[in-house]
Amino acid sequence: MGLRALVLLAGAAGVLCATSGVWQTKDFKDWTEKDARLILTDSPWAKPMPLPAGARPNVQTLDPGVNGVGPPTASLGNPPGTTMGTSMGNSPEPGSTGQPDPGGTQRLPVTPTPSGIKTTGAPPEQAPLIIIWASAIPVRLAVLKLRLEANATTLTDEQISKAKSPRPNYVIAVTGLPAPDRDVDPKALASNAFLNVRGKAPLRATDSDYRRIGNSDVYFFRFPRASLPISASDRDVEFKMTMGQVEIKRKFELKEMQYQGELAL
Repeated sequence: MGLRALVLLAGAAGVLCATSGVWQTKDFKDWTEKDARLILTDSPWAKPMPLPAGARPNVQTLDPGVNGVGPPTASLGNPPGTTMGTSMGNSPEPGSTGQPDPGGTQRLPVTPTPSGIKTTGAPPEQAPLIIIWASAIPVRLAVLKLRLEANATTLTDEQISKAKSPRPNYVIAVTGLPAPDRDVDPKALASNAFLNVRGKAPLRATDSDYRRIGNSDVYFFRFPRASLPISASDRDVEFKMTMGQVEIKRKFELKEMQYQGELAL
């Protein structure tokens, strides 16, 4: 499908905003690189969403106390004092989070001392996930446009025809999740990925894989079209997947996913 052009998504997510659809107002041959990026990042076929909490990096809070004993650590989702860490030691000064003085008394410091509390500060802003209906014609055309721009090659009618040719599968691409570790088999993710249409049985993905494309981690999920015919009258279709503790749900409004008068999936 030439989806290696998704490398150009880096830096585009969260910057472009959907306005009046270029897919409705312009002929494909008049699309700019910016138009193509828009379709791939914020359009009826590409839905950004915040990274689920379970997929975000842990945030640690450090407090070395006043006696120099090593600090405990706490990650998001765990109450302070319940996670693994080193004991704070005895006889802390007032305001310390250490253990109480065994004698039941606390001494006031003779001179003011700087606070021993250190924090990592606010976590860095995370790039959003983008759920992309990669098999849709506008998305395939946008990928073609960016690939040609990157390679400085000329567009041909044959390339356009190929990009518009029917595909046997719906293909969903997910960017923004972390790369799989040794506990995650990208091929096994298909068993926990579904397309849901109201009034119809959920369709499980038959295949999934992972690719590192430029600076992006991209997961692909394939669903046989013949097993779930979808029409504009179905109103919306939801993509759902889980990866470990992370669950993703994103709806696509079918009435918006029209290209040249036809539903484009």
